[in-house]
Amino acid sequence: MGRDAQHVEAPAITMGLAIQPEVLDALGRVKGADGRGLLARFLYAKPLSLVGSRNLTPALLAEEAAATYAQRLGGLTMALADWTDPAVLTLTAEADAVLLAYQKVTESRIGKGRSLHPIIKWASKRDGAVARIAGLLHLATHADNGWMVPIKAATMAAATEIGDYFTAHALEVFDAMGADPAQGAAHQLLTHLKEQRLSAFTKRELFRGLARSDFPAMTDLDPALVLLEEHGWVRQHPQPSRTGRGRPPSPRFDTHPSVTPPLTSG
Repeated sequence: MGRDAQHVEAPAITMGLAIQPEVLDALGRVKGADGRGLLARFLYAKPLSLVGSRNLTPALLAEEAAATYAQRLGGLTMALADWTDPAVLTLTAEADAVLLAYQKVTESRIGKGRSLHPIIKWASKRDGAVARIAGLLHLATHADNGWMVPIKAATMAAATEIGDYFTAHALEVFDAMGADPAQGAAHQLLTHLKEQRLSAFTKRELFRGLARSDFPAMTDLDPALVLLEEHGWVRQHPQPSRTGRGRPPSPRFDTHPSVTPPLTSG
């Protein structure tokens, strides 16, 4: 647009986002987001929903905790406000050994077929994240002179525990983002077939028994039915040849016998 270019010296940004799970699903479908490393730069936490069991009258934050937080954060800010050069944090030899051991674990798990390979881009950055977390824990403990005291092994070990927490959640989140949208619908249909004990059904009968909020149109069933048939849970009857006018008959399906096993009396 004709504007002069703008340059930011030593750019840095910290983002903390509280989003709905549906946003993660949308992020997973953004073209190029993962290829450019965007998704690998976040630490993910996806706790279980407490809806239905929430404490509606939680205790207020203790005044002492609030005061300590304000004092330490304010003190750290004021202590570093006039710095022009980066404050360098160092590690004790023991802390360095803890971090190296953690790096070796990461390396052993990111190879093909290993537990972290599905999130290799994220896992390749987790050791650096753990080191930064250790730095934050260290400064929270030594707000006035953290740059003069090396990070101890216990602090690094605590950071690796937090790293393990984020790793478990990253596996869950990336699995959800990479999942075929039809999988969730297929699981929902299979649950419905089991609950209703439908050993045979037509597509129209199935549609009538489902909530419109989940399947607004009958065609919304198609990807899930195809997936269920590919995995052997249902089998579609051959479509009869059409005779005369009128609406064609609804496709008919049989379910696998294991979906509706015979009822046994106790």
